[in-house]
Amino acid sequence: MSGWNEAHDPEGRTYYYHAETGETTWDKPSELYTELEQQLDKHGWKAGETEEGQIYYYNQETGQSSWEVPTFPESTESQLEVPAPVSVPAPANDDVVTETATSTKTETLDTTIQDASASKNVESYPLQSKLIESATKSRTDAERAFLQMLADHQIDSTWSFNRIISELSCSDPRYWCVDDDPLWKRKMFEQYLANRSEDQLLKEHSAVNKFKDAFRTMLEQNSKIHFYTRWTTAKRLFANEPIYKHSVVSEKTKRTVFQEYVDDLRKEHFGNVEKTRQRALSELQDYLNAIIPNKEQLIPWQELSSKYLFENSTRFTSNRHFQTLSKHDVLKQYVAMVETFSKQIMDEIERTKAANYTADRKARDRFRHLLSEHSKLIRCNSKWEDVYPLIKSEPRFKALLGRNGSSALDLFLDVVEEKALVMNAHHSVASQILVDNNYEWDADREINTKKLNELLRVHAHLLEIDDPDREILISKLLTERDQKLARQAEMEHRLLEQRKNYFNFLLQRVFSEARPKPASFDEAQEQLKNYAEYKDLADEETKRRLFEAFEPSKTASQLVGSTGTPNAPPPASKLPRKRQMTPVELDY
Repeated sequence: MSGWNEAHDPEGRTYYYHAETGETTWDKPSELYTELEQQLDKHGWKAGETEEGQIYYYNQETGQSSWEVPTFPESTESQLEVPAPVSVPAPANDDVVTETATSTKTETLDTTIQDASASKNVESYPLQSKLIESATKSRTDAERAFLQMLADHQIDSTWSFNRIISELSCSDPRYWCVDDDPLWKRKMFEQYLANRSEDQLLKEHSAVNKFKDAFRTMLEQNSKIHFYTRWTTAKRLFANEPIYKHSVVSEKTKRTVFQEYVDDLRKEHFGNVEKTRQRALSELQDYLNAIIPNKEQLIPWQELSSKYLFENSTRFTSNRHFQTLSKHDVLKQYVAMVETFSKQIMDEIERTKAANYTADRKARDRFRHLLSEHSKLIRCNSKWEDVYPLIKSEPRFKALLGRNGSSALDLFLDVVEEKALVMNAHHSVASQILVDNNYEWDADREINTKKLNELLRVHAHLLEIDDPDREILISKLLTERDQKLARQAEMEHRLLEQRKNYFNFLLQRVFSEARPKPASFDEAQEQLKNYAEYKDLADEETKRRLFEAFEPSKTASQLVGSTGTPNAPPPASKLPRKRQMTPVELDY
């Protein structure tokens, strides 16, 4: 066992340590080399990895690099040469390790040169490297020299720090103005990038744009790249293209350019598909219009699809644009056509409704004018049969028949109702006139009619009333008077019946088994004269008749039946404190 083990620091970098001696190193010990690494190391080659994870191989002595595993002759001569700048950058996450390794290689190279000079003639091996002329400077001078070195080599944001280590550490002695401090050098590199002028930034931006244009041109020339091609597939297609293989632009920028190009291809493809589809829909619309020119010739979908569409029609299948349409697209076009026809029909119906509405309104207006011509014949008590013979032959009446809205009868009743409202107003005025003049009613209806006609004819508020309306008004007043007299007589009759009923209950209460019924009404008067029921019934003849018909043995219900009056509540010793009074009627 060699005792060497592999480990990782907190930043994820790989280092190696010896379990027995405690020694650590960034370089992989030869004891852990695989057979391939031993073969590469034997011939001066190393394996590296880019930021994107790609494996490459480089020769530290010749500066040669390759993506493929190099082939080695069976025997080579060992030569001592000064290392040339490496063209392929080392991994970004091994900046410090690479710098340390480069410094170690340089020191080893100097030692080898010194050993060679000691054993041979120094003049025969002249050393022209400028690195031996470098001298350590102060931090201030070293900062100016290091930044000037970056500016002289036109370093920009496309450079990685590993590339600076690989190329400038072996060619420019200003790189070594500060020994063994890679963190300081990285800090100076980042400060340089942050302090670049606007012109430098524009120049770098222009360079990136030129790369994007050239890279897109390469993509356009590759016929194997389609809108559905993925990045992983595309990298295999142009992996050997110089613009991709040797460009220092980041992989992210390359992928962004590729994605933009693929997006454009996708938009173009689907845009062409949509254009073809829209053209097919337009041609399908013309095709359907030729089959169904108007709504009168509309045919069902089943018949249309079985005779004129799809594989059932040669004309349909011969159109190559129709091949881009599905049956659902054709059905939607047919439905849109049917909906258009339906909208046309609904529009026609609405126009007809509007025309009919206007015609109906005009017909009603003409009939109202006809009724106004017969206004003197229409009274508040007129009936349809009174007017119908006068208007049944009129064209304005016939034009209204069968129309929407109010009928001829409705319009006639509206006129009658208006007349009734006016008559009610005249009736109120006439009633007030009677009150103001203390009018006394006569028992004879004819006399009342004559007196009312004389009174109302000359009154100023009723001068506009013609004779027929005045007769109607007087008739209403007389009818109202008769109704009031009838109600008053009814109330008097009910009151009389109630008093007779109470008198019967009084007889039943007074003349019982303990007090027998007197033989004559005159004897009974002495016993009943102080009761209120006796006093309320004023007619002596009625009291006598009720007394003679009274029989003490009968119950109260039988007494009620014998008098012919309806059942009444049980008799009380005296009348209620609140009686129902007869309504006061105005006698006019």
